[in-house]
Amino acid sequence: MIPYLILLIVVWAIAYVGRQSLSTGIRYASIGAVILLLVLFAGLRDRAVGTDTGNYVYWFEIVNSYADNWSTTEIGYRGLTALSAALSNNYAILLILIALLAVSSYITTIVKLNRQYDISIFLLVTSGCYTFFFNGARQGIAASICFLALPWLLKRRPIPYFLLVGTAALFHHTALIAGPLYFLARPTFSRMQIAVYVVGLFLAVELLPFFVHFVSENIDNKYANYADRSEGGGIITVIFLTIQGAALFLLRKIIDDREGCYTRLLNIYLIGLLPSIAAVLSNVNPSGILRLHLYFSQAGILLWPMLFENFRRTPLRDIFMFAFFLIGVTFFVLTTNRFGDLVPYQLNTDFVW
Repeated sequence: MIPYLILLIVVWAIAYVGRQSLSTGIRYASIGAVILLLVLFAGLRDRAVGTDTGNYVYWFEIVNSYADNWSTTEIGYRGLTALSAALSNNYAILLILIALLAVSSYITTIVKLNRQYDISIFLLVTSGCYTFFFNGARQGIAASICFLALPWLLKRRPIPYFLLVGTAALFHHTALIAGPLYFLARPTFSRMQIAVYVVGLFLAVELLPFFVHFVSENIDNKYANYADRSEGGGIITVIFLTIQGAALFLLRKIIDDREGCYTRLLNIYLIGLLPSIAAVLSNVNPSGILRLHLYFSQAGILLWPMLFENFRRTPLRDIFMFAFFLIGVTFFVLTTNRFGDLVPYQLNTDFVW
C-alpha cells in the first residue's frame, strides 16, 4: 500500500505547487509531471497487479493469432493492442498506452473545468477512478473518454459530446449509458425531480434482482454472482458514495451556479447512485453495478473543488478540508487493499523497450 500512498502524496504536492505558482510555465510543467508519474506508475506495474491485468496481457501476447476471445473485444481496444504489439513485445507498452489514454483524458478535463485542480487530482486517485483501469482496462478507458466529453455536455454542444461517447463505446459498449445523460443532466433541481428520484429508487430496489437473474440466465452467466449479496469492499464503496452524494446535495446552496454546471454534474452523480443503493437494499451484489457507476460517480471529482471555491476562509473551512482529505485517504486505503489484487504493488522488472 505504501507505493500508492507515496504516489498520492507526490502527485498532489506537485499539482498544488504548480497551481500556487504565478508562472504559467511551472503550472504546465507540474501538470505534465503529474501525468507522467500517473502513467508510469500504472504502465510499469507487473502483470500480477490487478485481477484482470493478466487477461489483457494474454490478449496482447496472442495479438497475431486472433483467438476467439480476442476477436470478440471492441475494435478500439483491439486497435490499441495491435499498436502496442507493433511497438514492442513487452506488455508494459500496452499498459503505458492504456494509462496514457485514460490519465490524459482525466487530467485534461480536470484542468479545463477546475481552478483548484489539485483537489480534483487528489480525488482522481483516492476515489478509485485512477486504479479502476488497473483491472477493467477497456471500461476504464471508456469512462475516461466519457469524462473528457463532460465539458461539451456543460456547454450544451451535442455533436462533440456524442462523438466522444461513441468513441468511448469503441473501447467498451457500456459507454453508451452516458448518451442519455446529455438530456438527463438538468441545470436545476425541483421537488418533482426529487420525487422522481425517490420513486426511481423504490422501483430499482424491487426490480433489480429480477433484472440481474434475467441477464445471468438469458444473456451472460458471468453476471450470476451479482445476484448474491456480498460483504466488504462493495458495501463500503456504496456507503461512501451515498454519504458523498448527500453532502454534495445538501451543500449545493452555497454554490453560485448561474450556469448550472454544478447542478448538471450533481444530477449525473445522483442518477448513477440510485442503482448502487438499490443493489444494497435488494441484497444484490453491488460489484457489477459499481462498474457502471463509474460513468456517474466520477462527476464527484469536479464537484468538490467547485464547493471549496465557495467556502470562505474560516477555521471551520480548514477543519472541513482536513476531514475531507482524511476521509479520502482512508477510503483509498480501504478500497485499494480490498479490491482487485492491487496490493502489493510490483514493478515489471523485465521491461526493455
